[in-house]
Amino acid sequence: MARILIIILLFFGNGLISSQSVKNGIQVLEGDLLNSGHLLRTDKQVLRIHGGVLQEELAYLAGKKIRMLCDVQGETCNPIRYEMEPFESGKTPDWTLKKIPRYVTGGLFSFNPQCTPDGKILFWTALVREGGRSTQKIWAAKRDQYGFWMQGEQLPTPLNNKFPSAVISALPGGNELFVFGNFGEEELLDNLKREMMYKSQVASREAQNPKEFHLVLTKLETEYKERTEKIQNRAPLYKTRKTETGWSMPTPINFPSFYNWYKKADNPNQQVFGGSALASSGRTLLYSAQQKKNFGKLDLYVSLQNDSGVFEEGINLGNTLNTVEEEMAPFLAPDDKTLYFSSSGRKEGISIFITRRLNDSWTSWSEPQELSANLRGVNFFSIPAVGNWAYVSREGELYMAAIPHHFQPEPVVVIKGKVVDEEGKPLSAYVQYESLNRKKSIGSTISDPTTGEFSIILPYEENYGFYGEKEGYLPVSQNLNLVGKEKEDKEKTVLLVLPKLKKGNQIVMNNLFFAFRSAELTKESEPELDRLAGILRKSANLKILIEGHTDNLGTKSANQKLSLERANSVANYLKSKHKIEETRIAVVGFGPTVPIADNQTEEGRGTNRRVVFKISEE
Repeated sequence: MARILIIILLFFGNGLISSQSVKNGIQVLEGDLLNSGHLLRTDKQVLRIHGGVLQEELAYLAGKKIRMLCDVQGETCNPIRYEMEPFESGKTPDWTLKKIPRYVTGGLFSFNPQCTPDGKILFWTALVREGGRSTQKIWAAKRDQYGFWMQGEQLPTPLNNKFPSAVISALPGGNELFVFGNFGEEELLDNLKREMMYKSQVASREAQNPKEFHLVLTKLETEYKERTEKIQNRAPLYKTRKTETGWSMPTPINFPSFYNWYKKADNPNQQVFGGSALASSGRTLLYSAQQKKNFGKLDLYVSLQNDSGVFEEGINLGNTLNTVEEEMAPFLAPDDKTLYFSSSGRKEGISIFITRRLNDSWTSWSEPQELSANLRGVNFFSIPAVGNWAYVSREGELYMAAIPHHFQPEPVVVIKGKVVDEEGKPLSAYVQYESLNRKKSIGSTISDPTTGEFSIILPYEENYGFYGEKEGYLPVSQNLNLVGKEKEDKEKTVLLVLPKLKKGNQIVMNNLFFAFRSAELTKESEPELDRLAGILRKSANLKILIEGHTDNLGTKSANQKLSLERANSVANYLKSKHKIEETRIAVVGFGPTVPIADNQTEEGRGTNRRVVFKISEE
C-alpha cells in the first residue's frame, strides 16, 4: 500500500499535495525521505528530489528523517547539503550518535575530528592512497550560515606533505592550528648525515695513524647517534597560522624537555605517541607519553608555557587518572577544567572518560567517569566551546554525539571579534588577552588576514582585558569582568578599530580603572599603562597628550579637577615607573565638556568617564 501511495504521489502529486506549497529558492526543509531517496515529504508538501551528486547517498537514507538545504523550484528540490536526525541534542537520548554525511568526508576512512571552539570549522584526519600506499592527510570543512557542514577538502601544502599529518587542536577562530607531523625533520637528518660525512673525510686526511682515525670515527658515530635521537625524539608538534594565501610553514613548538620512551611491541624502532591537546589559550599542553615518572605504559602529562614561549618540563597528572595501561588522546575543554581522555586500563577495551580539576593545580582531579558504554571503541573526542554536541570517530566514520548536561564543560564566554583599520579594512593583528587582577597574560590569537575575524574563549571568574595590536598602529583594548557573574554560555561580538601610529590619532584607554570619584589608579590598570609605555619607548620621537574626561554628575568645577588629576595620574605612572621624559607628555582635563555618549543613562555616563591617549607629535 505504501508503494502504491508513493507512485500516486509521483504521478498525481499536484492533486494530493497540501496547498501550502514550499516557496521557491533556497530553503531549509525538514521531512522524511521516501521512494529510495527520490521524494522528500515535509509537513507542507511532497517534493521530488533531483539528487545530482547526492542522489546515491540519499538513496541509502530512504525512510529516515533529514534536514536539508534545498534549491526549491516548483515541486522539485535540488539538494545542496543535509543532516540526519536528531537535529537538537536536548531532544534525544544521551550520547546518541549522529553520523556526519559522507559528502563531507568524501567517503574516505576518517578519524580524529577536531572542531574549532566556536564550532565553525571541523578538521579531521583522512586515510588516502598516495604513491601506492596509504597515508594520513588533514581535511577540513566549514559550517554554513544554516548550520550544515559543507563539502570537505584536503588542505594543501605545507600542512600536508609526504608524511602523515593531523590536526591536534584548532585554536579559537580556526586561524591557528596545532598539528602533528614531520615538517623539516627529514632535511635536518639529511644535513646531519652530510655534516658527519664531511667530518669523517676530514678525519681520514688529518689522522696521523689508523688508531687515531678509529678514535675520531668512534666519537663521530656517538655524536651522530645522539644528535639523530635528539631530532627524532623532539615533540612532533607544530603550530601554523592562516595567511592570505593559505597556511604558514608549521614551526615546532619550543618544548626542549620532551621525550617519549614508548615503542611499538612489534617494531621497537617505531615510537608510539599517545596524542596531545592544546588549551584554547595556546599556553597549556596536555600530552600522552612514556617518561620516567610514568605509572603505566602511556601516561597523561601537562606542560605549561612560560613567558619566554618555552613549554616547561611535563608534570604527570597523577595516578587518579593514570593506570598501568594506556591513557591517551586528551582533550581539555575550553573551561580549562574539564578533561576528556581515552583509557584502556579501566574497562574492557578503550573507552572515553571525564574528569575535572579540583583546584588550580594539575595533579588534583575528580575520579574519572566513563562517558557511555555507547562510546566504547571511540578514541578521539572534541567539543566546541558552546553547544551540546561532541565530535567523535569510530571505524572510519565521523559522528556527533549528544552530550548530557552533567558531562558538559562549565560555561564560557566566546568573544567573536573583528580587527579593522580606520577605513574598515580588515587587519591581521595579534589579539592578546590577560587577567587584569592577576596581571598575567593568559593567551593570544591572530585575526584572519582576509576578514580580520578572530575568536577567544574566556572562562568565568576572571576580570579580563583583551587588545589588538599590530606594527604601525595604536593598540586598542576592551574589558570584560566575569568575576561573580551568573555562569551561562554566551557569545559577545566586538570590533577593534586600530588607528595608525601618526599625529592626531588617539585611543580610549578602556582598561584603565580608578577608585570611585578618585584619581587613584587601581592595580588592574597597570597592564594597559605598561603596554602604552612600550610604544613610547619604541618610538623615541613620539609625544603624547593625555586627556581626562568625566560624566556630568556633580559640579563642573569638581569634574574639571577630577579629570585633570586622572590625566596626571597616568602621566606620573609613565614617568615614574617607565622613565618617560616629562617633555614628551602633556596633560589636559576636559571635565564633562566633551561627552561622546548620552549622560542620561548609566551606560552613557560610563562611556564618558574616560582617559584618552593622543599622539601630539611623531
